[in-house]
Amino acid sequence: MNDKISTFAFKHLLQDNNTKLIHGVLKSLGIAPSRSDYQDLYQEGCLLYVDAYETFFATHSHEDLELFGPYAFRRIKWRLLDCIRKEVRQQAHCEPLSLVVAGDSDSGQEFVHPDPLALNFEGEILASAFFQELWEKCSMQEQAYLANRVAGMSITKMAQMLGVSRQSIYKWRAGVIDKAKKIIER
Repeated sequence: MNDKISTFAFKHLLQDNNTKLIHGVLKSLGIAPSRSDYQDLYQEGCLLYVDAYETFFATHSHEDLELFGPYAFRRIKWRLLDCIRKEVRQQAHCEPLSLVVAGDSDSGQEFVHPDPLALNFEGEILASAFFQELWEKCSMQEQAYLANRVAGMSITKMAQMLGVSRQSIYKWRAGVIDKAKKIIER
């Protein structure tokens, strides 16, 4: 790392509101300023901006400055995504075990690990009941939309398969959304 290039990279970041690029990256990743780690990710983005600047201008001249913005955006976005994925993986391994006392014996208490599949059982039941009620309120076309979207099918592919326009699929989707809102409001 060249200290002169790094200094120039930090100056470039702070001039002409180039920090908006980092806020834009965070927004494209769906990270809101209200999130508790937003400032940490912003600072990480600033460091990644400097790294991107050094990497880009190691192979390009300063005449290619207009190409740097899109390059930096992609590079920062993918590196922040890697950081977030790494953190999520690490948190999954570090989650505390919930211990339940199974019984009392003379040598002390015996601990049993709860069933990990049962941790979100109530949420799954509520979601299942919600979708069952939504399914019953939907027309046949809306049910076709729901079934295909749950299967991961795109709107375009769904329209081709069902022999209707994409606009029809969007209308079915709007109907499903309206019915879901009514169920939630109750």
